[in-house]
Amino acid sequence: MAFKELYNLGYTPTFEVTGREEKTENLNLTVNLASTAGILSGTVSSGGSGLEGATVKVYDVNDNPIEHTNTGGNGQFTIANLPVGSYKVTAIKAGYLLPLTTPISIQQNKKTSVDINLTADPDNNLNVVYGIIRKTEDETPLQNAVVSLYSNLLPEPVLVISSTTNNNGEFLFGLIPTGEYYVTASKLGYYTNESALIELSTKEFAASEISLIADPAANTGTISGFIKEQATGVPIGGAGVALYSVVNEVETVVATTRTNVSGKYLFTNVNPGTYLVKSTKQEEVV
Repeated sequence: MAFKELYNLGYTPTFEVTGREEKTENLNLTVNLASTAGILSGTVSSGGSGLEGATVKVYDVNDNPIEHTNTGGNGQFTIANLPVGSYKVTAIKAGYLLPLTTPISIQQNKKTSVDINLTADPDNNLNVVYGIIRKTEDETPLQNAVVSLYSNLLPEPVLVISSTTNNNGEFLFGLIPTGEYYVTASKLGYYTNESALIELSTKEFAASEISLIADPAANTGTISGFIKEQATGVPIGGAGVALYSVVNEVETVVATTRTNVSGKYLFTNVNPGTYLVKSTKQEEVV
């Protein structure tokens, strides 16, 4: 014959009886929630063997976490006092892949059993390389820097993977096999830099932080355009083009070039400032 505890065990404060007296001690009992709950139990295993130390996680039907426990030496687990209802359950252990959740139903004063099988992660022994790319001058993280991982092979290194840093200058490369590697980082406006050699063996988490030095020549612009004959719109090849810096209304030539056959010209490495362009074409008189 089975019984259930309807109320939690209650108790009164201590009291004394000193003689012939009439004592009244009322007691309010609280409902035992376990009496309207159920039990979840089962085994977590892999390849037919129970897994000790696996974590069993219970979610509601909307994937909100409810409860968890760890398995014992033979992979068995028990979670008591789960309210009646529908749930999902799964399990995980380091070195194994997370399986899909299994739907379960908990009934009042009954035990629900579920067995969960885990598959060993074939990439468990591979390595991770991670880090932050920063500015050299103030150690500010650099967003959208290009980070590349190279395998240090002879006669020529091999690109393994490339990525860009996030808002915090962070990057992360996973599933890296045993070997020797190095990381390069680059960003427009900065000189490219690379890490020291990184030696990876088994399941290592290798940090690699690189600082980039700003390129002073990178904070310059370009000026380009076409020189054409006004009346016909025909490009003028071989025209002389002068770039003038304008400071306090004083014009000073800072660079000259010539147009190509399509009438195009190009000035590079132009520092911040105010400029104008002048052009003409001269021809030797024979």
